Order: sequence, then structure tokens, then C-alpha cells
Amino acid sequence: MDVEIKSKDDALTMALYLSVTAKHESQVKECLEMSKIIAQDMTAKQVDLCKKAVECLLQYEEQHA
Repeated sequence: MDVEIKSKDDALTMALYLSVTAKHESQVKECLEMSKIIAQDMTAKQVDLCKKAVECLLQYEEQHA
């Protein structure tokens, strides 16, 4: 996946996505820690939209795998 991160929203969405798709527990923990740091100065609505974007991406991948 080739992704250009242009905003905190992009960064959080990617960190959350990577935490869900990581193959090793250490990667999951690292991505979740990054997610917490990125989300610190974002609104609850922004964070929720990023979570929903990840859900949509996962559903899309499942349907088009």
C-alpha cells in the first residue's frame, strides 16, 4: 500500500490500520502507542472519523481480496 501522509488524520488512520493488521504483538503495541500520541491533540470527532475510515478500509479489503 502506497500512502502519502499529509495530516494528523492520515497519520492516525494509518497507525490504527497498522495496529489491526500487524503480524506481531510488538508491532501492535508500537502502532497503538503511536496512535495515542497522534490522537492527543485531536478532537473526539476527528479520532472517531479516523476509526470509521479504518473500518471502511478493512471492509473494502475483505470484499475485494
